[in-house]
Amino acid sequence: MSARRLFRRVEKSGTLLLVARLVLGGLFVYMGCFKIAEPIEFLKLIRLYGLLPEQPPYFLNTTAIVLPYLEVLCGLALIVGVMVRGASLTILGMLLVFTPVILLRAAAIHSSEGTPWFQIAFDCGCGSGVVVIWQKVLGNCGLILLSTVGLWSRSRRFCLDLWLDGRKRPLSYCRRCGYALDAGEEHHCRACAEQAPLSSSVVGDAPA
Repeated sequence: MSARRLFRRVEKSGTLLLVARLVLGGLFVYMGCFKIAEPIEFLKLIRLYGLLPEQPPYFLNTTAIVLPYLEVLCGLALIVGVMVRGASLTILGMLLVFTPVILLRAAAIHSSEGTPWFQIAFDCGCGSGVVVIWQKVLGNCGLILLSTVGLWSRSRRFCLDLWLDGRKRPLSYCRRCGYALDAGEEHHCRACAEQAPLSSSVVGDAPA
């Protein structure tokens, strides 16, 4: 079996998306809750990056209030499997902003203090306290990869989205495997339709 066919098989099973959803969602719920519990500390950390104007204070204050709740909302959406693509895109956008900003602050510390790159450590505001920055950036790259899986995966197996899709017509996902339907496919994808006759009680089906 070729690597491409193996990847397609794993992706269609929903396992890859499930792992990405649970890891990414759980982490962002944790980070968001930590920031909600410590709003003043989070506001101070945002201020250190110097990206937002301090006057008027609305920009900093609004960001410190809204961002943690947005992280929790996106994390919960991924965990339960609803609005997966939108939540993944939002998280991907945050990561693509946060990661370069962390690198810029690390570069400033390296330039001003002469600290070797692999020894630079500070509290980046993510909720995990003081971290070694090269490890943090590497971890963020992994999270970017997981959010990309959530954005591009066509499977909705193990997702609430699949059940919700069964309440409407036309259907968007196969009633058996949860994979996105292509043009000309109605209730089941071509692979599932070619298998043994399907049970009348398929998860997610709605009465006509």
